[in-house]
Amino acid sequence: MKHISSIHNQSVKHVVALQAKAKARKESGCFTAEGLRELQLAFTAGYEATYIYWCPEILNDDAFKSWITKFNLKSEIVSVSLEVYRKMVMRDSTEGVIGVLKQQNNILEDWQPKNSIPFILVLEAIEKPGNLGAILRTADASGVDAVIISDPHTDIYNPNVIRSSVGGFFSVLTFVCENRRAKDFLKNVKINTYAASLQKSIKHTAADFTKATALVMGSEAKGLSAFWLKESTAIKIPMLGHVDSLNVSVATAVLAYEVVRQRKC
Repeated sequence: MKHISSIHNQSVKHVVALQAKAKARKESGCFTAEGLRELQLAFTAGYEATYIYWCPEILNDDAFKSWITKFNLKSEIVSVSLEVYRKMVMRDSTEGVIGVLKQQNNILEDWQPKNSIPFILVLEAIEKPGNLGAILRTADASGVDAVIISDPHTDIYNPNVIRSSVGGFFSVLTFVCENRRAKDFLKNVKINTYAASLQKSIKHTAADFTKATALVMGSEAKGLSAFWLKESTAIKIPMLGHVDSLNVSVATAVLAYEVVRQRKC
């Protein structure tokens, strides 16, 4: 097994670039994931790892072998020193393992919902990786069938997305496309769209989410564009205080669990 002890090694520089730069992730078609749980979810979801970097000073040999042998991987496994590991990772608490994974590019038009009343989230132009990751975590917890990220303003493979999703990034089927493609798909498969908006809206509990449903959420700064508001049913969450909006990840959670409540899951 190869061992790396220098932070100046080219492989180390490559991982650091993947962590820090969207350009590096785009050009290589790869991204990083840290930790045993996140990587296990990634492998279960069919993601392929090109490299697994392991720090024996954090995760002992027996524990690592017991974990890695659960998966039929063709990855190159490289041991690294504690100094190198700390250079590579964004969190020291990731159990001594980091993987370089190949990106998956799912095609929305190729997907056929298996659920007769699918529940979909559409996220338009979400800007903050932490919010996107938190929404993916909620999507997993509330049984969302798919997430469509339309007109994206952040790289979905940003490590902060992976981290804040707590593995939801891997467990939820996700598509990235333009607004028009997303709307055309929803029309073709006859899914009702509900747009989160404070204007000309009905209370979210008055909407009927027992049928095929897509909740459409807008960006943190601007909310939803007129493109989505034009042909969707506008819904709102009552605001009883002095502020006029919720964080987009919190608002998504409130609406998602209204879907769960109505469907008596």
